[in-house]
Parts: sequence; C-alpha cells; structure tokens
Amino acid sequence: MKRKLIFGLIGCGEIAVQTAKGIAQSSNSEIGIVQDVNEEIAKDLADKYGVPYCLTWDELLGHRELDAVYIATPHYLHAGAAVAAAAAGKHVLVEKPIATTLADADRMIAAAEKAGVALSVAFALRYTDRSRKVKEIIDGGALGKIVGIDFGEYTYKPESYWTSGWTGRVQTDWRASKEKSGGGILLMNYVHTVDFMRLATGLDVVSVAANYDTFKTKVEVEDYIVVIMRLSNGAIGVARGATIVEGKVFPGGVEGDRIIGTDGQLFITRETIHLYVAKPYREYEAGKWHSIPTAEPWGGRAELIREFSKAVLAGKKPPVAALDGRKALEVCLAAYKSGATGQFVRLPMKE
Repeated sequence: MKRKLIFGLIGCGEIAVQTAKGIAQSSNSEIGIVQDVNEEIAKDLADKYGVPYCLTWDELLGHRELDAVYIATPHYLHAGAAVAAAAAGKHVLVEKPIATTLADADRMIAAAEKAGVALSVAFALRYTDRSRKVKEIIDGGALGKIVGIDFGEYTYKPESYWTSGWTGRVQTDWRASKEKSGGGILLMNYVHTVDFMRLATGLDVVSVAANYDTFKTKVEVEDYIVVIMRLSNGAIGVARGATIVEGKVFPGGVEGDRIIGTDGQLFITRETIHLYVAKPYREYEAGKWHSIPTAEPWGGRAELIREFSKAVLAGKKPPVAALDGRKALEVCLAAYKSGATGQFVRLPMKE
C-alpha cells in the first residue's frame, strides 16, 4: 500500500498556510504542488515547502502523481474546483463550508460518487483535544439527556479583515460579498461549531428560527445573528454571534459554549472544559464543578489530514463525510432563510 497521500493545494491564502503546515506535520501526507491565481502567494507557499506552483486548476489537476486536492478558494468557487478535481480522479478535501448553496453541495457529492473518489470537509475543530474530551464526556452519559446547547462569541473584526483576512496575506473582497462568501459569522465561522455539536451530541437540527442584521460593517453579510434551533430529541439550541462588539469580553470575563443535560452541564472555554455533574461520574464528585484542562485550542489540522489520508490510502471513506458538510451548511442556510422570511424553517429544507 502507498505510504503517503500526495496533495495539490488549490488556493494559497491564509487558511491554506495552516493546512499546509498540517500536511507537513502529518506522517502519511505531503504536498506535491500548489496553485493560486495570485502568483505571489502561490510562489511563497511553494518556496516554503520546496514544491512547484502553477496558476490554474487545469495545470494542477494534470499532474498525475497527485492523489488528492485540498481546496481553499473563496467559498463560491468550492463547487467548481471540487467537481473538476473529481472528474480528474483526485480525492477532495474542501475547506468549510462545503459550498454556498445546497445545489452546489449536491453537485459536488454527485461528482465524487460518479468518479469513485472521496469528498470530505475540513472540520478541524473535530480533532482538537478539547473536542475529543467533550465528546467522551457526553458519550459516557455524564450529562444525562441533552436538553440544551448554547454557543457563540461576541467579537470584533476590524475593517481590514473583510479585505485581507486576519493576516493580511491576500487583498480580496470575497468575504464581504453575500454571493461569494455565502454569509457572515454563522457560515464563515460557526459552521465549525454547528458540525461539532452535531457530532458530539448525535443530534440533528430539525427546525430553525433566526434574526440577523448588518448594523455597522460595510459588507453584505451579517455582523450580528441569533439562531434558535430545535433538535431531533426535542432539545433547544441557541447560536449567537457578532463581529462588531467593541471591547469584546470585559476584563476578567470568560466566554464559552454550554451543553446542558438533565444530570449536569459543560461550560467550554478555549483552554478549559468545566464540568458539573449531579451524579458521580468517574473520578468527578457530584454536586461540584470540575475543571478539565485541554491542549492547544486551535489545533487539529495535522490530525484532520492524517485521518483523511489514512482512510483514502486504505480505500475507506474519510471520517468527515460530505454529508456532514451538507448538513452543517443546511442549518446555516435555514437560519438565513428564517431571518429573511420571519418564519421557522423546517429541515430538510428546499432552497
């Protein structure tokens, strides 16, 4: 069996830098070539890893030694790149969100199935130490029946973010465009959490109600949103987020996500999981809060790559299915539809 999966990178912006690092850190993957329409950043990433670069998908996909592609283009280009890669016989790992529309997601899934290649979504949050521990606690029954989920963050994205991201690596306008990005903080950021909460609890979203607006930022996507979700076991979920909160968190304050059950709760921050149980659970005493430290909160990319490559090399399906990406996208799109119509939206939905 082949020992390493050879990747071509389509898109060399700031998230691709992180994934390239993850590929380099994995033991069963390597970069074969990178591509971007911006020659400066393509050459920069290529030089860093000692590989060639090109400026078009067609040229990259023509390299026969490539087994797979990682797609980190602006969101609206995900579908076109994935369909082309599948047609060329390459396995596909696409950045989140899988696409900007359900129709495009379905087109990608159909193309991968027709070509007999893997299609997976880069939900790196699944692979952090924090996420593993949260899932272990829930699977162990510490919380009893899940009745509530509350996640989100109030933060501030400067004007420069919308034209050059967090690092300033690339000057671009796609994040500010509803057509090109698909959405703001919900689809751009919290699609990760939507996916993880589904994985951790085993629950699907069955209906959504939302309100959102663009209050301050000169963009077409939301800068403030609140979403209420009904889950498949009857539990209630809330997602809340804003990118215009001056001062972010007050000094000494802590933000976190909550998962609430009939027998306890989790309060999850970046560095620590706080667990309260009403009944004894393993070494944790009942009726008390327990703090469980976690490792690097932003990790997970190397393990994401390693697990994707491990599955593909063994002829198996990747742990993150394309359908997982579609379901997370559907929740976000349902929220946008609810906010636009003023009505609850039931899932599965029609665009």
